Amino acid sequence: MEPTVLEDQIGDMFQLIKKLGQGSFGQVLMAKERKSGESVALKMVSKDRMELENFLTEVRFAFQLSQCHRIITTHATIIETMDYYIFSQELATAGTLHSIIETEVGIPEEKVKRCAAQLADALEYMHSRDLVHRDLKTDNVLLMDKECYQVKLGDFGFTQPVGTLVSSMSHIIPYMSPELCHLQKDEFLVVHPSLDIWALGVLLYVILTGLYPWEGAVWHDQDFKRFAEWQESGDLDFPPLDWGRFTRDAIKMFSRLLSLDPTARPSSDGVLEYLRVSWSFNQSFIEMDIAEEVEIETTVC
Repeated sequence: MEPTVLEDQIGDMFQLIKKLGQGSFGQVLMAKERKSGESVALKMVSKDRMELENFLTEVRFAFQLSQCHRIITTHATIIETMDYYIFSQELATAGTLHSIIETEVGIPEEKVKRCAAQLADALEYMHSRDLVHRDLKTDNVLLMDKECYQVKLGDFGFTQPVGTLVSSMSHIIPYMSPELCHLQKDEFLVVHPSLDIWALGVLLYVILTGLYPWEGAVWHDQDFKRFAEWQESGDLDFPPLDWGRFTRDAIKMFSRLLSLDPTARPSSDGVLEYLRVSWSFNQSFIEMDIAEEVEIETTVC
């Protein structure tokens, strides 16, 4: 749909400014609400890509979770146009976490830890309400500043209640856990918070290194195979080559988050005990009180 056509349909409510992103289900636009003058993000879902029921489920989850200040705020505004279902959200003024990652470098460790602490808080809030995000990745972590003092979790299009049965996905991405990657066409998996914990482990690797640890958690992926064989050996002192950049404390953290056994993965706040130790050998460690920096209070949400 051309912007001028869209403006004809919603222009009385919003002044459209620019496109912020494009995904498989639609796009996100920056707009200004005419009544309040507030800049917002409009999430536009193509009707030919998503059923109304699924759209309303996403909005309901997003609105309910808005009570947590580690989660992007969703406004009580829903619009239907000829081609789109639309809802309005708080604008992430500094973009996405993906936008600040330097390929093969990552971002500084202190920023990574700020992200880790706040995402652990957001996931803990969701899991305490028996909801699993199921799509944790750098594109869905939204920044209010480039230094990561305030990051927020967004995009709840794949969110499901704990206990829901899900089938195999049409494609595999690096953040997917092995139990999901190995699902056969006629098999189902029970949704559990451990799926998010695996994704959190992969995300921390990505933002520390600027690389994916593997293309998919499947045995024919040689990077994953080496990691899985090392995990099964139980020997923390001799990780695969690509993991040698991390300290023993970080290796211990990753081995827990990325346990091949879903029942052995910790809750999201298990990350917090590793915030005051160095994670990387290739960065000088600056001792800081991460908990104080990001005001970690697991009950504030």
